[in-house]
Amino acid sequence: MGRPTGEAEPELQRTPGGARLVQNGSVLSEVLSQPGPTDSVFDVLAAAMNLSTGNRAGILGFAGGGVIAPLRAMGGQHDLAGVDLDDAGYKLFCEVSDDWRGAVKFSKADAAQWLRSRRAPFDVLLEDLSIARDGDVFKPDVSIDTLPRLIRSKLKPGGLAVFNLLPADDRTWTEMTKRVSDPFRHGIRITFESFYNQVLILGSRPFSDAREVSRRIRASLTAIQSAMSSDIQIRAMRLAKR
Repeated sequence: MGRPTGEAEPELQRTPGGARLVQNGSVLSEVLSQPGPTDSVFDVLAAAMNLSTGNRAGILGFAGGGVIAPLRAMGGQHDLAGVDLDDAGYKLFCEVSDDWRGAVKFSKADAAQWLRSRRAPFDVLLEDLSIARDGDVFKPDVSIDTLPRLIRSKLKPGGLAVFNLLPADDRTWTEMTKRVSDPFRHGIRITFESFYNQVLILGSRPFSDAREVSRRIRASLTAIQSAMSSDIQIRAMRLAKR
């Protein structure tokens, strides 16, 4: 999920519903030919993005746009702007998807540089970068040290940041989570039974409560018949007050 760099090139695998990009055994993107569930983390990322009250959305680490099919199936009508260093995934996305994909713009660029150049603020930003190294997939340092504060500066008041966290090869989960959430005042953490990812939903304004967020996310997943509705745990985060 997100564009990795390093040893092996991503492998394209055709599936009955479309195609997927796989590297080091990890699915970077699940590209569907029709709106619907991927039965993976992408469904949860889409449900998190769908919490946004506005439609201007950005995807840092577009890969093959795996979040878009479940997002559209959930009724999300966001205007999407994606960025990635590699445009192979975007070309695959355009090949497999159709008019249902809606408004999607893509830039082949460095995520941090691209985001700095954006003038209009976003309602929701998804951070989904990754790198491949030593036969595994990790979060890059920029996702932990640079992007959280930059993302916070590019959100509208009340905007949401969604981070798809993977293990970091030189940091603990606790350290990584603290660094990513530090620029924000409120947060929700989603963990999985079947995946080692953790999804953080962060913002500057309070959420109604974790139970309401959980209800809305599960309702979105149930609406598209995603298997992830029974795979997740959702909890409020205790962030330092500022």
